[in-house]
Amino acid sequence: MTATPLCISCPVPENELARLAALCDFEILDTPPEPSLDRIVSLAARLFAAPVAFLSLVDTDRQWFKAKFGCAASETPRAFSFCAHAMLGSGPMVVCDATRDPRFQNNPLVTGEMSIRFYAGAPICTRDGLPLGSLCVIDTAPRECPPQHLLDSLTDLAFLVMDQFEFRLASASKSNMTEHELRRSLREKETLLQEVHHRVKNNLQIVSSLLKLQGDSLTDRSAVAALKESQQRVLSMAMIHERFYAGEQMAEIEFDEYARVLVQELVYSYAGRKGNVTGRILPPAIRLNISQAIPCGLILNELITNALKHAYPEGDGEVIVELLETPEGRISLAVSDRGQGLPPDFDWKNTDSLGLRIVDVLANQLGGTLTIDSGERTTFRLNFQRDQRKGRETRTDSVSLRESRKNEIL
Repeated sequence: MTATPLCISCPVPENELARLAALCDFEILDTPPEPSLDRIVSLAARLFAAPVAFLSLVDTDRQWFKAKFGCAASETPRAFSFCAHAMLGSGPMVVCDATRDPRFQNNPLVTGEMSIRFYAGAPICTRDGLPLGSLCVIDTAPRECPPQHLLDSLTDLAFLVMDQFEFRLASASKSNMTEHELRRSLREKETLLQEVHHRVKNNLQIVSSLLKLQGDSLTDRSAVAALKESQQRVLSMAMIHERFYAGEQMAEIEFDEYARVLVQELVYSYAGRKGNVTGRILPPAIRLNISQAIPCGLILNELITNALKHAYPEGDGEVIVELLETPEGRISLAVSDRGQGLPPDFDWKNTDSLGLRIVDVLANQLGGTLTIDSGERTTFRLNFQRDQRKGRETRTDSVSLRESRKNEIL
Protein backbone atom coordinates (compact mmCIF):
# COMPACT_ATOMS: atom_id res chain seq x y z
CA MET A 1 0.00 0.00 0.00
CA THR A 2 1.34 3.46 -0.93
CA ALA A 3 1.76 5.85 1.98
CA THR A 4 -0.09 9.14 1.83
CA PRO A 5 2.39 12.05 1.62
CA LEU A 6 2.63 14.29 4.66
CA CYS A 7 1.80 17.32 2.57
CA ILE A 8 2.52 18.63 -0.89
CA SER A 9 5.39 21.14 -0.75
CA CYS A 10 5.16 24.21 -2.89
CA PRO A 11 7.56 24.20 -5.86
CA VAL A 12 10.58 26.50 -5.55
CA PRO A 13 10.16 29.39 -8.02
CA GLU A 14 12.70 29.82 -10.81
CA ASN A 15 13.66 33.25 -9.50
CA GLU A 16 14.27 31.95 -5.94
CA LEU A 17 17.77 33.44 -5.62
CA ALA A 18 16.59 36.86 -6.80
CA ARG A 19 13.53 36.57 -4.55
CA LEU A 20 15.63 35.80 -1.46
CA ALA A 21 18.06 38.59 -2.37
CA ALA A 22 15.16 41.06 -2.54
CA LEU A 23 13.83 39.84 0.80
CA CYS A 24 17.31 40.32 2.27
CA ASP A 25 17.57 43.84 0.81
CA PHE A 26 14.51 44.95 2.73
CA GLU A 27 16.29 43.96 5.99
CA ILE A 28 12.99 43.10 7.64
CA LEU A 29 13.41 39.47 8.72
CA ASP A 30 13.63 39.01 12.50
CA THR A 31 12.96 42.69 13.19
CA PRO A 32 10.73 43.96 16.03
CA PRO A 33 6.99 44.52 15.50
CA GLU A 34 5.95 47.72 13.75
CA PRO A 35 2.62 49.38 14.63
CA SER A 36 1.76 50.31 11.03
CA LEU A 37 2.01 46.68 9.90
CA ASP A 38 0.25 45.38 13.01
CA ARG A 39 -2.72 47.67 12.18
CA ILE A 40 -2.94 46.31 8.64
CA VAL A 41 -3.03 42.71 9.89
CA SER A 42 -5.67 43.58 12.51
CA LEU A 43 -7.76 45.30 9.85
CA ALA A 44 -7.59 42.20 7.63
CA ALA A 45 -8.79 40.05 10.53
CA ARG A 46 -11.74 42.41 11.20
CA LEU A 47 -12.74 42.57 7.54
CA PHE A 48 -13.00 38.79 7.36
CA ALA A 49 -14.17 38.34 10.97
CA ALA A 50 -11.25 35.88 11.20
CA PRO A 51 -9.72 34.75 14.48
CA VAL A 52 -6.19 34.64 13.03
CA ALA A 53 -4.26 36.78 10.54
CA PHE A 54 -0.60 36.86 9.52
CA LEU A 55 1.85 38.92 7.54
CA SER A 56 4.07 36.05 6.47
CA LEU A 57 7.50 36.35 4.80
CA VAL A 58 8.83 33.20 3.17
CA ASP A 59 12.52 32.66 3.90
CA THR A 60 14.81 29.85 2.69
CA ASP A 61 13.36 27.16 4.92
CA ARG A 62 10.73 28.91 7.04
CA GLN A 63 7.88 31.36 6.95
CA TRP A 64 8.34 34.16 9.48
CA PHE A 65 5.49 36.30 10.75
CA LYS A 66 6.38 39.99 10.70
CA ALA A 67 2.94 40.85 12.07
CA LYS A 68 0.26 38.56 13.50
CA PHE A 69 -3.18 38.58 15.06
CA GLY A 70 -4.69 35.86 17.24
CA CYS A 71 -1.67 33.54 17.39
CA ALA A 72 1.55 33.34 19.43
CA ALA A 73 3.70 31.48 16.87
CA SER A 74 6.47 33.52 15.24
CA GLU A 75 7.37 31.13 12.41
CA THR A 76 6.70 27.69 10.93
CA PRO A 77 8.65 25.50 8.48
CA ARG A 78 8.40 26.57 4.85
CA ALA A 79 7.47 23.00 3.89
CA PHE A 80 4.15 23.45 5.75
CA SER A 81 3.51 27.00 4.55
CA PHE A 82 0.22 27.95 2.91
CA CYS A 83 1.77 31.33 2.12
CA ALA A 84 4.56 29.73 0.06
CA HIS A 85 1.76 28.64 -2.30
CA ALA A 86 -0.21 31.87 -2.07
CA MET A 87 2.70 34.18 -2.89
CA LEU A 88 3.18 32.57 -6.31
CA GLY A 89 -0.30 33.45 -7.58
CA SER A 90 -1.41 36.51 -9.47
CA GLY A 91 -4.25 37.13 -7.02
CA PRO A 92 -5.60 35.91 -3.68
CA MET A 93 -5.46 32.17 -2.95
CA VAL A 94 -8.51 30.78 -1.13
CA VAL A 95 -8.74 27.39 0.59
CA CYS A 96 -12.30 26.91 1.84
CA ASP A 97 -11.65 23.59 3.64
CA ALA A 98 -8.04 22.48 3.97
CA THR A 99 -9.08 18.94 4.90
CA ARG A 100 -10.50 18.53 1.40
CA ASP A 101 -7.57 20.13 -0.45
CA PRO A 102 -4.97 17.55 -1.56
CA ARG A 103 -2.17 20.11 -1.07
CA PHE A 104 -2.94 20.61 2.61
CA GLN A 105 -5.14 17.82 4.00
CA ASN A 106 -2.17 16.08 5.66
CA ASN A 107 -0.36 19.29 6.57
CA PRO A 108 0.62 19.45 10.30
CA LEU A 109 -0.85 22.97 10.40
CA VAL A 110 -4.18 21.37 9.46
CA THR A 111 -3.98 18.15 11.42
CA GLY A 112 -2.16 19.63 14.39
CA GLU A 113 -2.83 22.25 17.05
CA MET A 114 -3.48 25.15 14.65
CA SER A 115 -6.30 23.19 12.95
CA ILE A 116 -6.40 25.41 9.88
CA ARG A 117 -9.49 24.92 7.79
CA PHE A 118 -10.11 28.19 5.97
CA TYR A 119 -7.29 30.24 4.41
CA ALA A 120 -7.29 33.33 2.23
CA GLY A 121 -3.98 34.96 1.32
CA ALA A 122 -2.95 37.77 -1.04
CA PRO A 123 0.62 37.75 -2.38
CA ILE A 124 3.10 40.43 -1.37
CA CYS A 125 5.38 41.16 -4.32
CA THR A 126 8.00 43.76 -5.16
CA ARG A 127 7.62 46.19 -8.06
CA ASP A 128 9.70 43.72 -10.08
CA GLY A 129 7.23 40.95 -9.36
CA LEU A 130 9.42 39.07 -6.88
CA PRO A 131 7.23 37.34 -4.26
CA LEU A 132 8.15 37.86 -0.62
CA GLY A 133 5.22 36.29 1.20
CA SER A 134 1.53 36.94 1.75
CA LEU A 135 -1.05 38.67 3.90
CA CYS A 136 -3.48 36.02 5.05
CA VAL A 137 -6.52 35.38 7.23
CA ILE A 138 -7.22 31.97 8.82
CA ASP A 139 -10.13 30.23 10.48
CA THR A 140 -10.43 26.88 12.23
CA ALA A 141 -13.78 26.21 10.56
CA PRO A 142 -14.48 25.74 6.84
CA ARG A 143 -16.04 28.68 5.00
CA GLU A 144 -17.64 29.51 1.72
CA CYS A 145 -15.53 31.41 -0.78
CA PRO A 146 -15.49 35.09 0.28
CA PRO A 147 -17.14 37.69 -1.96
CA GLN A 148 -14.86 39.39 -4.48
CA HIS A 149 -14.94 42.76 -2.74
CA LEU A 150 -13.40 41.20 0.39
CA LEU A 151 -10.68 39.53 -1.67
CA ASP A 152 -10.04 42.84 -3.43
CA SER A 153 -9.71 44.51 -0.03
CA LEU A 154 -7.20 41.85 1.04
CA THR A 155 -5.22 42.53 -2.14
CA ASP A 156 -5.27 46.26 -1.44
CA LEU A 157 -3.99 45.64 2.08
CA ALA A 158 -1.17 43.49 0.67
CA PHE A 159 -0.22 46.41 -1.59
CA LEU A 160 -0.23 48.68 1.47
CA VAL A 161 2.18 46.25 3.16
CA MET A 162 4.49 46.46 0.16
CA ASP A 163 4.26 50.25 0.24
CA GLN A 164 5.35 50.15 3.88
CA PHE A 165 8.29 47.91 3.00
CA GLU A 166 9.41 50.22 0.21
CA PHE A 167 9.00 53.32 2.36
CA ARG A 168 10.97 51.63 5.10
CA LEU A 169 13.76 50.73 2.64
CA ALA A 170 13.80 54.22 1.11
CA SER A 171 14.00 55.82 4.57
CA ALA A 172 16.87 53.54 5.55
CA SER A 173 18.67 54.27 2.27
CA LYS A 174 18.20 58.01 2.78
CA SER A 175 19.44 57.72 6.34
CA ASN A 176 22.47 55.73 5.22
CA MET A 177 23.12 58.26 2.46
CA THR A 178 22.88 61.12 4.93
CA GLU A 179 25.21 59.35 7.35
CA HIS A 180 27.62 58.60 4.51
CA GLU A 181 27.59 62.25 3.41
CA LEU A 182 28.11 63.43 6.98
CA ARG A 183 31.03 61.05 7.47
CA ARG A 184 32.58 62.13 4.19
CA SER A 185 32.13 65.80 5.07
CA LEU A 186 33.66 65.19 8.48
CA ARG A 187 36.65 63.40 6.93
CA GLU A 188 37.14 66.29 4.50
CA LYS A 189 37.00 68.84 7.32
CA GLU A 190 39.41 66.81 9.44
CA THR A 191 41.81 66.56 6.49
CA LEU A 192 41.54 70.30 5.92
CA LEU A 193 42.05 71.02 9.62
CA GLN A 194 45.09 68.75 9.70
CA GLU A 195 46.51 70.63 6.72
CA VAL A 196 45.88 73.94 8.49
CA HIS A 197 47.72 72.75 11.61
CA HIS A 198 50.55 71.40 9.44
CA ARG A 199 50.97 74.69 7.59
CA VAL A 200 50.73 76.78 10.76
CA LYS A 201 53.40 74.57 12.35
CA ASN A 202 55.66 74.97 9.30
CA ASN A 203 55.18 78.74 9.24
CA LEU A 204 55.93 79.03 12.94
CA GLN A 205 59.08 76.98 12.48
CA ILE A 206 60.13 79.34 9.69
CA VAL A 207 59.58 82.32 12.00
CA SER A 208 61.61 80.55 14.69
CA SER A 209 64.44 79.93 12.23
CA LEU A 210 64.39 83.59 11.16
CA LEU A 211 64.64 84.69 14.80
CA LYS A 212 67.57 82.34 15.32
CA LEU A 213 69.35 83.68 12.23
CA GLN A 214 68.75 87.22 13.42
CA GLY A 215 70.14 86.35 16.85
CA ASP A 216 73.25 84.74 15.34
CA SER A 217 74.02 88.00 13.57
CA LEU A 218 73.90 90.12 16.76
CA THR A 219 76.52 90.72 19.42
CA ASP A 220 74.37 92.45 22.03
CA ARG A 221 73.69 89.77 24.64
CA SER A 222 70.37 91.25 25.80
CA ALA A 223 69.07 91.39 22.24
CA VAL A 224 70.23 87.83 21.57
CA ALA A 225 68.53 86.64 24.78
CA ALA A 226 65.28 88.42 23.83
CA LEU A 227 65.29 86.84 20.39
CA LYS A 228 66.00 83.43 21.92
CA GLU A 229 63.03 83.76 24.24
CA SER A 230 60.78 84.86 21.38
CA GLN A 231 62.04 81.94 19.32
CA GLN A 232 61.13 79.52 22.11
CA ARG A 233 57.65 81.02 22.42
CA VAL A 234 57.07 80.46 18.73
CA LEU A 235 58.36 76.89 18.99
CA SER A 236 56.06 76.14 21.94
CA MET A 237 53.07 77.05 19.75
CA ALA A 238 54.47 75.11 16.78
CA MET A 239 54.72 72.01 18.98
CA ILE A 240 51.01 72.25 19.81
CA HIS A 241 49.99 72.56 16.16
CA GLU A 242 52.24 69.61 15.35
CA ARG A 243 50.42 67.47 17.92
CA PHE A 244 47.02 68.50 16.57
CA TYR A 245 48.25 67.60 13.07
CA ALA A 246 49.60 64.19 14.08
CA GLY A 247 47.01 63.24 16.72
CA GLU A 248 44.18 60.76 16.24
CA GLN A 249 41.63 63.13 17.80
CA MET A 250 41.50 66.46 16.02
CA ALA A 251 39.56 68.25 18.75
CA GLU A 252 42.03 67.76 21.63
CA ILE A 253 45.63 66.87 22.40
CA GLU A 254 47.23 65.04 25.31
CA PHE A 255 48.61 68.07 27.10
CA ASP A 256 50.61 66.02 29.62
CA GLU A 257 52.67 64.53 26.79
CA TYR A 258 53.16 67.97 25.29
CA ALA A 259 54.35 69.27 28.69
CA ARG A 260 56.83 66.42 28.98
CA VAL A 261 58.45 67.23 25.62
CA LEU A 262 58.43 70.99 26.28
CA VAL A 263 60.21 70.59 29.61
CA GLN A 264 62.88 68.44 28.02
CA GLU A 265 63.43 70.98 25.23
CA LEU A 266 63.65 73.94 27.62
CA VAL A 267 65.95 72.21 30.11
CA TYR A 268 68.34 71.31 27.33
CA SER A 269 68.14 74.75 25.73
CA TYR A 270 68.67 76.84 28.89
CA ALA A 271 70.54 74.66 31.34
CA GLY A 272 71.84 71.61 29.52
CA ARG A 273 75.32 73.03 29.07
CA LYS A 274 75.73 74.79 32.43
CA GLY A 275 75.02 72.13 35.00
CA ASN A 276 72.70 69.38 36.15
CA VAL A 277 69.18 70.81 35.90
CA THR A 278 66.44 68.23 35.56
CA GLY A 279 62.74 68.47 34.80
CA ARG A 280 60.23 66.37 36.71
CA ILE A 281 56.69 65.95 35.39
CA LEU A 282 53.78 65.04 37.65
CA PRO A 283 50.82 65.25 35.28
CA PRO A 284 47.95 62.84 34.88
CA ALA A 285 46.49 62.22 31.44
CA ILE A 286 44.80 65.53 30.61
CA ARG A 287 43.43 66.52 27.21
CA LEU A 288 42.85 70.12 26.15
CA ASN A 289 41.30 71.68 23.07
CA ILE A 290 43.27 74.16 20.99
CA SER A 291 41.68 77.23 22.57
CA GLN A 292 43.14 76.21 25.96
CA ALA A 293 46.20 74.22 24.86
CA ILE A 294 47.94 77.16 23.15
CA PRO A 295 47.68 79.65 26.06
CA CYS A 296 48.55 76.87 28.54
CA GLY A 297 51.55 75.93 26.42
CA LEU A 298 52.77 79.53 26.34
CA ILE A 299 52.24 79.93 30.07
CA LEU A 300 54.13 76.72 30.74
CA ASN A 301 56.94 77.92 28.47
CA GLU A 302 57.23 81.23 30.32
CA LEU A 303 57.15 79.75 33.82
CA ILE A 304 59.71 77.01 33.07
CA THR A 305 61.98 79.51 31.32
CA ASN A 306 61.68 81.86 34.29
CA ALA A 307 62.68 79.09 36.71
CA LEU A 308 65.64 77.98 34.59
CA LYS A 309 66.92 81.55 34.20
CA HIS A 310 66.49 82.86 37.74
CA ALA A 311 66.09 79.97 40.20
CA TYR A 312 69.29 78.16 39.25
CA PRO A 313 71.83 80.65 37.92
CA GLU A 314 74.56 78.03 38.29
CA GLY A 315 72.55 75.46 36.36
CA ASP A 316 72.00 72.87 39.13
CA GLY A 317 68.54 72.01 40.40
CA GLU A 318 65.13 70.72 39.50
CA VAL A 319 62.01 72.14 37.88
CA ILE A 320 58.74 70.40 38.72
CA VAL A 321 55.65 70.63 36.54
CA GLU A 322 52.37 69.42 37.97
CA LEU A 323 48.98 69.04 36.31
CA LEU A 324 45.81 68.21 38.24
CA GLU A 325 42.12 68.07 37.37
CA THR A 326 39.23 67.98 39.81
CA PRO A 327 35.99 66.04 39.19
CA GLU A 328 34.32 69.43 38.60
CA GLY A 329 36.64 70.13 35.66
CA ARG A 330 38.95 72.63 37.38
CA ILE A 331 42.49 72.31 36.05
CA SER A 332 45.60 73.29 38.01
CA LEU A 333 48.92 73.89 36.22
CA ALA A 334 51.88 74.48 38.54
CA VAL A 335 55.61 75.06 37.98
CA SER A 336 57.85 74.76 41.06
CA ASP A 337 61.55 75.03 41.89
CA ARG A 338 63.79 74.85 44.97
CA GLY A 339 66.04 77.65 43.82
CA GLN A 340 67.08 80.91 45.42
CA GLY A 341 63.51 82.10 45.76
CA LEU A 342 61.84 85.40 44.99
CA PRO A 343 62.85 88.79 46.42
CA PRO A 344 60.84 89.77 49.53
CA ASP A 345 59.25 92.74 47.77
CA PHE A 346 58.50 90.85 44.55
CA ASP A 347 55.23 91.95 42.91
CA TRP A 348 54.63 89.96 39.77
CA LYS A 349 51.71 92.22 38.78
CA ASN A 350 54.09 95.16 38.54
CA THR A 351 57.21 93.58 37.14
CA ASP A 352 59.31 94.49 34.13
CA SER A 353 59.38 90.82 33.11
CA LEU A 354 57.75 90.43 29.72
CA GLY A 355 57.31 86.71 30.40
CA LEU A 356 55.20 87.27 33.53
CA ARG A 357 53.12 89.93 31.77
CA ILE A 358 52.42 87.41 29.02
CA VAL A 359 51.43 84.88 31.71
CA ASP A 360 49.04 87.43 33.21
CA VAL A 361 47.42 88.16 29.84
CA LEU A 362 47.00 84.47 28.99
CA ALA A 363 45.65 83.59 32.45
CA ASN A 364 42.96 86.24 31.95
CA GLN A 365 42.23 84.81 28.50
CA LEU A 366 41.60 81.42 30.13
CA GLY A 367 39.42 83.00 32.79
CA GLY A 368 41.85 81.63 35.37
CA THR A 369 43.77 82.85 38.40
CA LEU A 370 47.53 82.83 38.99
CA THR A 371 48.93 82.50 42.52
CA ILE A 372 52.51 82.38 43.83
CA ASP A 373 53.73 80.44 46.87
CA SER A 374 57.21 81.38 48.12
CA GLY A 375 57.52 78.77 50.86
CA GLU A 376 59.84 75.77 50.77
CA ARG A 377 59.42 75.79 47.01
CA THR A 378 58.64 78.69 44.72
CA THR A 379 55.44 77.69 42.96
CA PHE A 380 53.51 79.49 40.25
CA ARG A 381 50.04 77.92 40.03
CA LEU A 382 47.39 78.59 37.40
CA ASN A 383 43.80 77.45 38.05
CA PHE A 384 41.11 77.53 35.37
CA GLN A 385 37.92 75.78 34.31
CA ARG A 386 38.11 73.18 31.56
CA ASP A 387 36.40 74.22 28.34
CA GLN A 388 33.90 71.43 27.63
CA ARG A 389 33.21 72.60 24.08
CA LYS A 390 35.83 70.72 22.09
CA GLY A 391 37.61 72.68 19.44
CA ARG A 392 35.99 76.01 20.47
CA GLU A 393 38.06 79.01 19.42
CA THR A 394 38.77 81.55 22.16
CA ARG A 395 39.29 85.20 21.19
CA THR A 396 42.73 86.47 22.10
CA ASP A 397 42.86 89.55 24.30
CA SER A 398 44.63 91.51 21.57
CA VAL A 399 44.60 94.83 23.44
CA SER A 400 46.46 93.38 26.43
CA LEU A 401 48.93 91.59 24.17
CA ARG A 402 49.66 94.80 22.28
CA GLU A 403 50.37 96.55 25.58
CA SER A 404 52.78 93.78 26.57
CA ARG A 405 54.58 93.84 23.24
CA LYS A 406 55.38 97.53 23.58
CA ASN A 407 58.18 96.62 25.98
CA GLU A 408 59.49 93.62 24.05
CA ILE A 409 63.10 94.07 22.86
CA LEU A 410 63.68 92.85 19.30
